[in-house]
Amino acid sequence: MPPAGNGNGHNGNGHNGNGHAAIGYARRRPRPYRRYIIVAVVLIGIAAFAYFDRGWITGDGIVVGQLTPVNPISQVRLKKLMVKCLDFVSRGQVLAQLENEVTAQAADQQLQQFELQLAEARSGAAVADKEAAAARKYLEAQAAVRDQLEQVLKAQTEMVQKNYTATLVWQQSKADLAKAQSETQAADFVVQSKEAESRRSTVEADLTEKRIAAFQASPELMGRYELKAPKAGYLTQCNAYEGSVVNAESVLYQVFNPADAYGIIFVSPSDAPRLVAGDTVQLKVGGIETPVSARISGFYPELSGMPDSLTRYFWEQEKWSQYEPIRVDFVSLTEGQQRSLKSFAQVRVSLWRTPKQGVFGAISQLFSRVTG
Repeated sequence: MPPAGNGNGHNGNGHNGNGHAAIGYARRRPRPYRRYIIVAVVLIGIAAFAYFDRGWITGDGIVVGQLTPVNPISQVRLKKLMVKCLDFVSRGQVLAQLENEVTAQAADQQLQQFELQLAEARSGAAVADKEAAAARKYLEAQAAVRDQLEQVLKAQTEMVQKNYTATLVWQQSKADLAKAQSETQAADFVVQSKEAESRRSTVEADLTEKRIAAFQASPELMGRYELKAPKAGYLTQCNAYEGSVVNAESVLYQVFNPADAYGIIFVSPSDAPRLVAGDTVQLKVGGIETPVSARISGFYPELSGMPDSLTRYFWEQEKWSQYEPIRVDFVSLTEGQQRSLKSFAQVRVSLWRTPKQGVFGAISQLFSRVTG
């Protein structure tokens, strides 16, 4: 006996009374516009990502510290150190007392010889002054005798003319006057000679004094001098040890002044044209928590490979093998930021520049019109 049908008019074989298969749930056809919406959203997302990626400029760099080396001018021994490593020194401050023993001994001997010459010159000038003074007194006496004889001869000449005296007496007076004149001239010559000798000795003494001063002021000749800081800053890379002997090429200190430091950032050559000299940017500098303001001061004329101090990621990427270096000068650093600024510290710049060319430039202009 065949099975009875169910209450819905279906028989046991799942067919209705009309011989058609029964449908429990109606199938819904997918709506095509949903696919288009999804595709459009994906495309818009890709375009937006590319747009923002094209507009966002990033670059890594380093702090250029301008380390100034400090080294002696000849082989010397470090007799005494006046500072310690990491001290902040001012320009011209004495860092160490240096000495070259061989040069110093020779300089002492040479200096003693100069001082002996100076003493002889001064003594000669003093003796010549005394002799010149005695010669002037003798000249004054001879001049007085000459003047007296001139008066006697004048009187006797008048008497001879009046026949009051003999001619022989007049001739004797004339001879005495000639002798007095000769002796006066000789005394005057002695005075001039002694005065010239005094001047010559004085000049020799002055020249010797200048020679001694120049000798003492010459570190190369004296062998003893002070090592001074060429500029203000912190002492770093210290290689000075008291009592050691160092060569002229040995760098004892490096002086770093944060006020002289600047940054070099490396950006893609395609991004560099969107940066303008004079623009102010914010930098993240290694060792400083808060962002640092800097001003773009110039563009280097060459493409440069990334320096070794930058991140390993960029070293390993061939597409980042070339960058355009840009110099930035730090602006209004606080005292704490200056103190934390380190030479060769890593620098990171990230800023937005609206694209102005190509497809993304057109998108930017369209977006500006819509929002403007």
